[in-house]
Amino acid sequence: MGEDFRRVEGVDAHFRLESFSAPDFDCKVQRRAGCYIISSPTHAFEYPNGKSPVIYIGLSDDLFRRLHDEHYQKHLKLLIEDKDWGLGTRLIHMMPDKYQYMRKWGARVDVFYNKGTQSEKEFESSLIANFYSKYRAMPVGNGARSYSQK
Repeated sequence: MGEDFRRVEGVDAHFRLESFSAPDFDCKVQRRAGCYIISSPTHAFEYPNGKSPVIYIGLSDDLFRRLHDEHYQKHLKLLIEDKDWGLGTRLIHMMPDKYQYMRKWGARVDVFYNKGTQSEKEFESSLIANFYSKYRAMPVGNGARSYSQK
């Protein structure tokens, strides 16, 4: 389900984002550049051209920092501990939509290290373009449209 737009060689690492809360979790993600896809392990979202579990496609020059410090510690963990976090406060405190999807449906991360001459931005853009070509929409969590549109 949704696998056909991903890199043929497969993933370099994969795990549940929620695993960071386990004291004995041994994260295999390295502090290096690459892209990642966050999917629901339990739900497929309805897109104009089919269903896919993909929530978000992203990139980082330090994958461990991005996934642990930003996605988990600064966002998802807050919602896991309090599903109503940020409600009733100023709009600046609203949680980005992708984290609501991750809290509700779970968050499986597939990591792809950058192995060629392609930049992370080009790699991310190709993943998003391939996803869009297949499903005729952006992943539910990719609202910023920050990818390269070459």
